[in-house]
Amino acid sequence: MINLDELEIYTGAEASKILKKDSSYIRQLYAKYPNRFPKGSIRKFGKEYIVTKRAIDTLMEQNENKQKRNLSAK
Repeated sequence: MINLDELEIYTGAEASKILKKDSSYIRQLYAKYPNRFPKGSIRKFGKEYIVTKRAIDTLMEQNENKQKRNLSAK
């Protein structure tokens, strides 16, 4: 049996705050760039997005890589 308390899942707003972004960040990002999320790491239930820790880690890594590219271009 799956214990939901042990799963590392977050609402889209919670994930956005972890990423230090506006609460609508995950929703907007997924609408524009769904391929930035690993398969199975995000799902919409009703009006709410549910995101895994894997998705958050992937987005953090993508943001860090983008920042590094921007710094090296200067």
